[in-house]
Amino acid sequence: MIILFGLVTLTGCAKSTDATSADTSQTTSSASDAGTVLTKADQQISHQKIAAAQATLATVKTPSAAVKNLATGLKYYERAADALAKNQLSAAKGYFTTLMNYQGTTDATFIAARTKLDHQYQQVKVANGYYNTARDELSMHELSSAKRNIDKLDNMSAVHPVIKQLQQKALSMKQAIMNYEASQSTSTGSTSSTVTSTSSSSSDSTSTTKTNSTSSSSVDSSSSSASSDSTATSSATSTSNSSSSSLTDAQALKQFKQSAGITFASGDQFEITSRTSSYYQIKVTYATSSSDDSDTSTSDTYRYYPTSGNVTTEDPTTGDFE
Repeated sequence: MIILFGLVTLTGCAKSTDATSADTSQTTSSASDAGTVLTKADQQISHQKIAAAQATLATVKTPSAAVKNLATGLKYYERAADALAKNQLSAAKGYFTTLMNYQGTTDATFIAARTKLDHQYQQVKVANGYYNTARDELSMHELSSAKRNIDKLDNMSAVHPVIKQLQQKALSMKQAIMNYEASQSTSTGSTSSTVTSTSSSSSDSTSTTKTNSTSSSSVDSSSSSASSDSTATSSATSTSNSSSSSLTDAQALKQFKQSAGITFASGDQFEITSRTSSYYQIKVTYATSSSDDSDTSTSDTYRYYPTSGNVTTEDPTTGDFE
């Protein structure tokens, strides 16, 4: 009887030991799988294959915190990258703020990719500033200034495809300027003259020549880049504050758009809500908004300082302008 009881006890211990070993083995296997998946995802991220990295992370049945946090970071990255690729800087602003403030992962490969994307974003904003300024100057026939900004854009390193696209569009504007200057240098005009003879008592005749000359010139308008792609609607609200600046509302809005470093959509609406001796406060209502309202808003409020050319944006939470 005692021997039988001992055998039963030993059998129970063996089963318990086997179960514990199985659990330990499963935990070790899961950790190993997660490590393998993270390594593979990092390789894909380093080659800018973000969608592939997301798919790799999704294969983990029981994801660890590291896997979940990296997946969240890639979601923010994808949104920002997509808006930047479409040159939708008004939408990209909110996405990049979320992406750069995300501290959920310490994955070195992700952080390096995020830093690179942010650098591209900053350069795209600069490129848009040059392009928009050149376009507006061309529409106002300020050819020398337009050429300078086109040259600045052309000299930029195309670290993102959007910059290359803007450079190619700017070439059309530059060609239009060259065509105009060529037409000016070769234009001879047309001249017509009429001679009228009159008689005097001394029988002398005097010929009077009337000369009319006309010259025509035109700038090749085949490029849509030479036309303004944004419509500014300014509705000024009168206040007791009066600006010491001699700028008109149209001039202030033009300079604001040049300094903001943003390509606004054609349907965006601009409203000057306040003026002081140092700045114009401008509300921009965007024609379209992102489907994710938590990341972007349909409008932003800016302050433009004509003297320095600086533009600040209102933080909707604190009301401060940064």
